[in-house]
Amino acid sequence: MNQMEKERPSFLRVEEGLQIGDYMPNIRIPNYDSLHLYDFITDYLLLATISTTCAPCLPAMEAIDALIKRYPGMNLIIFMDTEEETFEQAKQIFHSSARLYHATDNVMFGELKTRGYPWAFGLNADGQIITIEHAGSMEYLEKLLFPFKRFLEPQAAVAMKEGL
Repeated sequence: MNQMEKERPSFLRVEEGLQIGDYMPNIRIPNYDSLHLYDFITDYLLLATISTTCAPCLPAMEAIDALIKRYPGMNLIIFMDTEEETFEQAKQIFHSSARLYHATDNVMFGELKTRGYPWAFGLNADGQIITIEHAGSMEYLEKLLFPFKRFLEPQAAVAMKEGL
């Protein structure tokens, strides 16, 4: 058997994450039995995933908070993997309009099939993934938000266009 014919052992295979065009699973929101992801979808939904255990997540948290301050009316939820005490502190640090939910790696990687941290998805009204971006900077977050700019306040949409 030559190198090309050998199959990679299952423990070395990386599961593909969700792609543009896939539908995000309508997961139950952790710690809220009757609340599901699709309950948040209006015309669109931005979903960011972060963790306090990854180095790139600190600047990502700052970028996400800056995006919330710039577009306070945008439809965004944030799933954060961290300890309960740290999660409570994070809720105090983010802008008051931030919708932050505590989630585990099992939710992030198992149910949402996130590829890593920090990561973000833009969903249309049907829950279909329209954009996927690394959530580590304002530049990437603006790209994530771009297809949904028509749903923002008119002055915010103008500010976003000027920023790109």
